[in-house]
Amino acid sequence: MGAVQKLATVVIIGLVALATVLTVYIAREPDRRNEELTEQEQLSIQRGTDLYITYCLQCHGPGGEGSAGGDEPPRIGPPLATDFFQSDDPIQQSVAENLIRYRVTNGAPSDPRIAEKVMPAFGQDLSGEQINDLVYLILHGDWDYVYNTAVEQTGLQVAQEKCEEEGRDPEECEHIEAGSEEAPPVYPTSPPQDQADPGDEGEEAEDASADADSGDVAASLEALDPYEWSESELVVKPGDTISVVNSGSLQHDFTVDELSIHEELPSGGEEVLITIPEDAEPGEYEFYCSVPGHREGGMYGTLIIEAP
Repeated sequence: MGAVQKLATVVIIGLVALATVLTVYIAREPDRRNEELTEQEQLSIQRGTDLYITYCLQCHGPGGEGSAGGDEPPRIGPPLATDFFQSDDPIQQSVAENLIRYRVTNGAPSDPRIAEKVMPAFGQDLSGEQINDLVYLILHGDWDYVYNTAVEQTGLQVAQEKCEEEGRDPEECEHIEAGSEEAPPVYPTSPPQDQADPGDEGEEAEDASADADSGDVAASLEALDPYEWSESELVVKPGDTISVVNSGSLQHDFTVDELSIHEELPSGGEEVLITIPEDAEPGEYEFYCSVPGHREGGMYGTLIIEAP
């Protein structure tokens, strides 16, 4: 065999080997992408868990059960570990994602003119990537993992504080490991509720009485999860009062644009009295919930104002 033939043979063998390697590489590409995606998702959930423990745990609890968790005193946040937030339905998943992102960014009530927030707005404290991680955790995370991480971190914090109180070397306290014999898991209890001034309670009672006296309760309405009103039509007159209750665990509001009505509805069954303006013109108006995605999901109805 001549030198040229030997060279040609070597080249052919090399090309065949290269083609084989490329074929295998291309065939493995979907697997590599899936592995990379899975790794990124796991990292996002880990980062989201740390953010949840820092910013959300007090109100929503270590397992995302919130006000439904049975803690005493009860936590004030609505449950997050629900089928609504971790639905397989793409449309509902999109609605849930928009709701979480909106609440994390703007808080509740979302109106920036309202100083007292039930839920703080974290849009200025968290970056876009951090908000993405937190949203991804709530939509796709394992709440058992969040719970276990939360109780381990709480146990570590308690052990470090105890170590410092005993006057031990600060470096020694910092080297205590979560889950160790010295730092067993500890359930993070709910924070104590603020004690209201009795005088304030009296003022609130007077205000509630004044609201009730401002007009007869002509209609009652319930906000239901995920996005539904108990009634699709309300009939009232100018000066009448509507009793609205949020019977769900999500944030809702009652809005009528033409009448400049926008009332936040706290979860937990607290009654909100809404008075129709005395100068309201008879006619039909749309009432709806302005939380992103709720109106689109069907949370609207007709308010009929009859002549006095």
